[in-house]
Amino acid sequence: MDTPDHLYVIANTSNLCVVFLARLKSTTFLPLVSNVDGTTGTIFIGLIEELQHFIQSDILLSLQLVDGCPLPPLQVQWDYHQDIRVSGWAAPYRNRMADWVMRCREMYPLQRHFM
Repeated sequence: MDTPDHLYVIANTSNLCVVFLARLKSTTFLPLVSNVDGTTGTIFIGLIEELQHFIQSDILLSLQLVDGCPLPPLQVQWDYHQDIRVSGWAAPYRNRMADWVMRCREMYPLQRHFM
């Protein structure tokens, strides 16, 4: 599987919000196109980077997340390539994504370097 292209395929074909979790770059994928009025749910996919191995949340119990947990920001391509019919799909997730960003800033404050 090659992110982000394959994760968009999963999101598009199943009308799912796909959350990709990795140590270096986590992101959320929403369908770019759809014929339905909203996502049919959320799926979490994690990457074990040392093994280059992907795991899915409902298959492996070690990747269970709490309902309403913070979500990583949307993949940047979504804003540019989304169909007008899915433009409102991000709204229900915005607060959870803002919470993710806030928590990341608390954990990893920007370092200022002065000469």
